[in-house]
Amino acid sequence: MEDIYISKRRQNTADFELTNLEMPPEPPRKQNPPPKKKKKRGLFKTIALILALVFVFSSVFIFVFAAASGYTRNDLDKNEYVSSFELKSSPLVSNILLMGVDGSADSASRSDSMILVSLDYKHMKIKLTSFLRDSWVEIPSKGKKAKLNAACTYGGPQLVIDTIEYNFGVDIDHYVMVDFEMFTNIIDSLGGIDVEVTQKEAKFINRTTRHTVDYGENVHLNGAEALVYCRIRKLDSDYMRTYRQRKVITSLIGQAKSAGIGKLISTMQDVFPMIQTDMSAAEITGLAYKGGFGMLAFDIEQNRVPTDDHMHPDTINGQWVEVVDIDATKDYLREYIYTNNIVIEEDE
Repeated sequence: MEDIYISKRRQNTADFELTNLEMPPEPPRKQNPPPKKKKKRGLFKTIALILALVFVFSSVFIFVFAAASGYTRNDLDKNEYVSSFELKSSPLVSNILLMGVDGSADSASRSDSMILVSLDYKHMKIKLTSFLRDSWVEIPSKGKKAKLNAACTYGGPQLVIDTIEYNFGVDIDHYVMVDFEMFTNIIDSLGGIDVEVTQKEAKFINRTTRHTVDYGENVHLNGAEALVYCRIRKLDSDYMRTYRQRKVITSLIGQAKSAGIGKLISTMQDVFPMIQTDMSAAEITGLAYKGGFGMLAFDIEQNRVPTDDHMHPDTINGQWVEVVDIDATKDYLREYIYTNNIVIEEDE
């Protein structure tokens, strides 16, 4: 009996072992349904985040769009003096002419400053190009030559743009005209700017104006002081004057980059009633998106035309002017704006 019991136990053990060998291994517990719930929760979180971002950016769009109101809009006509095929352009570059006038933007004033702001998306740069206002150029509507800044008196921003395009062969997409009150308000609304002021410049300002400024590498200027700094001319030359203007704009862009969206919108609401432009509210908002969010990391370069090699001073009809090599300046300006080949040397 004992032998029979042992034999049956061995057989049962063998059957159990055989059964265990034939059964497939159980899947590990880690692969059970709970992880699927985690994936679903992750997907929901992603969708919620996307919806939140869409809501935020849509809200910003609405606020920027609303802020871009109350300004004077003056549409541009097609340039009748030069064919569009003769103008250099690129979908990756937006050219906006910034004009500062020495009176109200509504009056027939001479343009005190003309700076082309080129947004170069290909090379991730903002390029500032000053046009010397004493440049002796062809005024196409008059059929004669005159100083470039006289074009604003003859025909407002339309003729300034027509004249620059006619002489220098670059396509200008939009313009913004400001007067000095708006300029000072922008700077004050952003808390002022910091620029380098030389000892000679500080002495000149303190001697010839009611303002008192220090000198140094980072001198803080309010709007009125910055305007005086920009308009210095008799101290040295118009070349240095345009250089100071570009320094102020560069610092102003830096201030705008560090300001929050709420501050920028507040500034826009304060100053938009003082500007004149050809852009619609939708176009301004589009530039705010591109410029405000897409170009925070862009480098800023500054230049002027004509360069020393492409002009010489002269006296014509009793007025001091800069005689310009038009063809050389046209080639230089096109290469600077649309390529990355020009190495800029700052004015001294």
